[in-house]
Amino acid sequence: MEADEKGESMLKKRIVAGVCLFAIASLLHAEGGTEKRIQMFPQPKAGFERYVVEVPKLENENDHKIELIVGKTMLVDCNLHLLSGELEEHTLQGWGYTYLEAEDMNGMRTVTRKACHGPKQEKFVSIVPDDERFRRYNSRLPIVVYVPKGYEVRYRIWSAGGEMQQAKKH
Repeated sequence: MEADEKGESMLKKRIVAGVCLFAIASLLHAEGGTEKRIQMFPQPKAGFERYVVEVPKLENENDHKIELIVGKTMLVDCNLHLLSGELEEHTLQGWGYTYLEAEDMNGMRTVTRKACHGPKQEKFVSIVPDDERFRRYNSRLPIVVYVPKGYEVRYRIWSAGGEMQQAKKH
């Protein structure tokens, strides 16, 4: 009799654990539930805003990358302008997920030195590109980025060409 009760108790515990895992998975993969999918991420600190990039499911996600572009619209002349700053990756303690934070956003520099004859125009100026701007394409998890107020996050989806090329052996 005691063995039956232990067996029933273990079965109940397994059922409860399975239901809990299913509930967590449903929460993380819910369609259109962005607020639920990012609730484990911290609220933006003072002076920052949180941006979330969610992408649709694709058949072969390994053939794609997401390029993150952080910047802001500014009044600039005809020269090429870039903002100083970095995207730093942080790990969400207890979850293992990562998020990005724009840091050291401290000014703009002009890359070219052309004589500009026209009036200044509004253009989107981004931070200097680095390796952190390309992220793995993953439709199951959002990309969460914190940027100072006044900045924004844009993104592009890059796709691999259809045909692989053979390298030559020397």
